[in-house]
Amino acid sequence: MNKFIGHLDDGRIQTLEEHLEGTATLAGQFARPFGMEEAGVLLGKNHDLGKYSSSFQAYIRGKKKRGGDHSTAGARFLWEHRKTLGPQALAGAFCIAGHHAGLPDAGTKTNQPGEKTLWGRMKNDIPEYDEIAARGFLTPAVPAERFKPFSKNLADSMMLIRMLFSCLVDADFLDTEKFMSAGTKIRGHFLSIPELAERFFFQLKTRGYLTPANRINKKRYEILSRCMEKGEGEPGLYTLTVPTGGGKTISSMAFAMKQAVKYHKQRIIYVIPYLSIIDQTAKNFKGLLGEENVLESHSSVNYDGTEEDLADRMKLASENWDAPIVITTNEQFWESLYGSRTSKCRKLHNLADSMIIFDEAQMMPLDFLTPCLKALEELVTQYGVSAVLCSATQPALSCYLTLKPREIMENIPDLYQFFNRVTWQFDGERTYDDLVAEIKTHQQALCIASTKKEAMEIYSRLADEDSFYLSTNLCPVHRMKVIDEIRRRLKEGSPCRVVSTSIISVGVDVDFPVAYLEYTGLDSLIQGAGRCNREGRKSPAESLVHIFRTEKEMKSPFMKKEKQVTQLILHLSGTEHLSEPASISSYYEEWYKNNEGNMDRKHIMEDIEKTAFREIGQKFKLIQDSTRSVFIPLNGRAEEILEKLRQGIRTRDLMREAGQFIVNVADYENSHTPSPFARLMNRGAIAWFPGDSELAYLTDPKAYDDKTGLKTEETEGLGIMW
Repeated sequence: MNKFIGHLDDGRIQTLEEHLEGTATLAGQFARPFGMEEAGVLLGKNHDLGKYSSSFQAYIRGKKKRGGDHSTAGARFLWEHRKTLGPQALAGAFCIAGHHAGLPDAGTKTNQPGEKTLWGRMKNDIPEYDEIAARGFLTPAVPAERFKPFSKNLADSMMLIRMLFSCLVDADFLDTEKFMSAGTKIRGHFLSIPELAERFFFQLKTRGYLTPANRINKKRYEILSRCMEKGEGEPGLYTLTVPTGGGKTISSMAFAMKQAVKYHKQRIIYVIPYLSIIDQTAKNFKGLLGEENVLESHSSVNYDGTEEDLADRMKLASENWDAPIVITTNEQFWESLYGSRTSKCRKLHNLADSMIIFDEAQMMPLDFLTPCLKALEELVTQYGVSAVLCSATQPALSCYLTLKPREIMENIPDLYQFFNRVTWQFDGERTYDDLVAEIKTHQQALCIASTKKEAMEIYSRLADEDSFYLSTNLCPVHRMKVIDEIRRRLKEGSPCRVVSTSIISVGVDVDFPVAYLEYTGLDSLIQGAGRCNREGRKSPAESLVHIFRTEKEMKSPFMKKEKQVTQLILHLSGTEHLSEPASISSYYEEWYKNNEGNMDRKHIMEDIEKTAFREIGQKFKLIQDSTRSVFIPLNGRAEEILEKLRQGIRTRDLMREAGQFIVNVADYENSHTPSPFARLMNRGAIAWFPGDSELAYLTDPKAYDDKTGLKTEETEGLGIMW
């Protein structure tokens, strides 16, 4: 063999030396922001040592069907130089061993060859290992003192390993992509952060944000100005506490832009709690910054409808977040940060030296709050991240943080007093018929129920051409169409009565003259009340928010606890002070105190003590509900997608577009009551795609209603979509 081949493409050769060198250069660059450039180079130089084997070389030349394991050799090479290389040897062994299959669990010394733990793999027999190891590369070690900040505990050490893993995986992919595409793929070409900041503030000026005309907008401008001013401060951990309707989305981005420019941050990442509310935020930022500069990274985004060159760039950027503005979800962000798979972790190094804004911070996942806060502090203290926790109902997290956040706003009680645009009225228990009769007396009204079942009970009694229903039973495309119609009617003053779950309470800017909210947690009540008299067109006395209880008992222990804590705060503060900052703070203090045993429900911190990357990655799932996805052939485009899915096509782009037509349905094992998914399947309303037990599709058009979406009960719904 004259040369060792790294990759082949249509007769072209990338030598193994070229690939190792190219990967090392990129991995070093990616690790530079957190002081680990030498470690990145070391990983890149050694990650594919196993490809020097005669077995792999025969495979890549088409002389064998399999090339064998080529990732363990490089891992063992570093493992065997632990005394010389220090901590980076162990970190490197994890990264190289996992650069295809994902980070392994550490395991123990008792593990045997063949086991998938790092200890087990280090005992595997590797053919030709001595010859392969002779080609290993030993760079000057990262000084031990530089590792100390990352080695205070196992959680910090595991974060460093994930970051280095991300550097290696992304560098490996990019170097391979560069060769395989022969320069035809397009990456980058985004505007820089300073250029985007200039465009952002120009747009604010053009659109009148900086020259407010009315009382409400003048106060929003004061909030915006404060954020711009405080954005000149040093990076760190911040809170932004702004009442509903105060314009925190634009103001938080203004803060981030100012700080990113001054401190040369690489990107701004905007984290939103739910996929269902991401559309409006993405639309706002794309309008201000240009669609070509804003990356949406979540399960249902699709770029196929955009211009081809831009679509290619965005698809590539979504793999590793190398765009200047990234909008993502809590699920995507936190599951990546605690993931073990290459696809999850590839983007992580691009968190370093960035601005991260957490919108609706009160929705940080309770079941994982302890590991989430731990990771957040590590990002801020060791990776140059500046983070902002934004909320109208700011959670009381200070006692769970070592790093104390700085509040951006001042005179917060006065701010909440100014934005107090409603009067609370507690109605007590009401029958559905009585409640609906009162809602019908209003031309425009909003009713928010705690569950889909409650919402349906109310809506079924209200239903007419001027009434609308919103829940996740409507697929995303359908839901956005309904929201657009609601906004149109509200703007024109047309009749519009809406029954919704809490899906409308966050991220959907609507303004109703009156609201009816089912009794629930204080944070949800305040968010729901923010959809009433949002623009302050009426006095608080004229804008009633009715709080009601229904005739059905709430079964969920979680919701019962929310109501109990709310009742306590109501007793202590009284109705007139319910939405004030002091009451909100008291609510969260009591809420967290009642849930201290639930803040690490999956025992992630215990698994960290075992250095169990794979196990943590499998357990760290924010959405714990057992659900199944049902594809809804809602329109012509959905029918085209359906046909491709029936043919077994499962490209990433197709699945992302399909997500716009999917409804997730509960599926659980219960010997007494079939799950909603099982009921749909049993009555023949849905069927599995051929050879796919994960995704079903709707076969009975009567099971999807043009008003209420997917009907899990045969009696649900009022009109038919097709």
